[in-house]
Amino acid sequence: APGSAGLAPGHQVALSWRGPWGVGAGLQNLGNTCYVNAALQCLSHTPPLASWMVSQQHATLCPARTSCTLCAMRAHVTRALLHPGEVILPHKDLLAGFHTHRQEDAHEFLMFTLNAMQQGCLSASQPSGHPSEDTTLIRQIFGGTWRSQIQCLHCLGVSDTFDPYLDISLDITAAQSVEQALRELVKPEKLDAENAYDCGLCLRKVPATKRLTLHSTSQVLVLVLKRLTQVSGAKRAQEVRYPQCLDLQPYTSERKAGPLAYVLYAVLVHSGWSCERGHYFSYVRAGNGQWYKMDDAKVSACDASAALSQSAYVLFYSPAEQGEDLLSPPGGREERVQPGEPAGDASGRAPGSQVSPGDTEVEGISLEQWRRLQEHKRPKPAFDLRKIQSTLPAGAVVIH
Repeated sequence: APGSAGLAPGHQVALSWRGPWGVGAGLQNLGNTCYVNAALQCLSHTPPLASWMVSQQHATLCPARTSCTLCAMRAHVTRALLHPGEVILPHKDLLAGFHTHRQEDAHEFLMFTLNAMQQGCLSASQPSGHPSEDTTLIRQIFGGTWRSQIQCLHCLGVSDTFDPYLDISLDITAAQSVEQALRELVKPEKLDAENAYDCGLCLRKVPATKRLTLHSTSQVLVLVLKRLTQVSGAKRAQEVRYPQCLDLQPYTSERKAGPLAYVLYAVLVHSGWSCERGHYFSYVRAGNGQWYKMDDAKVSACDASAALSQSAYVLFYSPAEQGEDLLSPPGGREERVQPGEPAGDASGRAPGSQVSPGDTEVEGISLEQWRRLQEHKRPKPAFDLRKIQSTLPAGAVVIH
């Protein structure tokens, strides 16, 4: 059914922006609702979700008519993207069930909203005859599948379990980067002694290995860095590096040739020392390619380097488009593309331009080789702030 959120099997939503969308409106803080605003800005600038919200007609097919989270999100995203430069109120139905004058967790609000939209998808899909959870808008955009594989070391029998996910939580206790946290997540685990595996073939507890891998990857990857501990309320504030381009291939069940590249498009940040207090804001990459800092009502353009240097809480990645220059240095300002201007081809060159002798073909080069190539080609900065700071006396102030 056109416009239905329960999509027919095999039908895929568009992964990229439809049209030259810029940044959306700022959001008014209603009293400690920065956690709502930060999460909504990330969802509003999720390309496939925003494109569907703006173009489809879920409201005409929704049987609920009232208090439908999917309808409320569609109204909010449409209004936000069609009123850039303004400050709007978050849709009241999106705040139902949450306090407006007490700090809450932005990740909890994010997952509550996604699950509520999933229920709205199922309600809308039932009249069209597609009630499957796997065919809904939310599952097609955010849904993936984990594969938990246990192999008995006695009979070598293998048992597989598959579980769906909408986001991936990463333990950062001992991780200095997102890649390191992902490697720890999929590292094989030995099951023995008291934790031995109860093998159905051997009919007894035996040693085994267990490994978690990505069986199917989501179209939009949501990575949650476990910074907040609900028991003590403390926060892990250590620096965790995260890349502009992430290769998921090493963490999948089936290894294929070439990288499985995802590009960062939103960063949700929590500043403060505990989960009960502090402030939430976000960085988003709009449809015009420009990065913006979204801090409640304040919307300001920034460089990609600013978005890549935060104490991130939730990271949002989308699949890299074919020919996209994924690993260019993040220090430069993104180029604006105005409506009506030539957009160039997939390599980023203007129509009719010639390939220079220094250009390198991407095909056949691994992601790691690209990183080394880009680092080699990157010009060395003439001004090294870190070296200068190390020579200054204590208490000195540097203005750069």
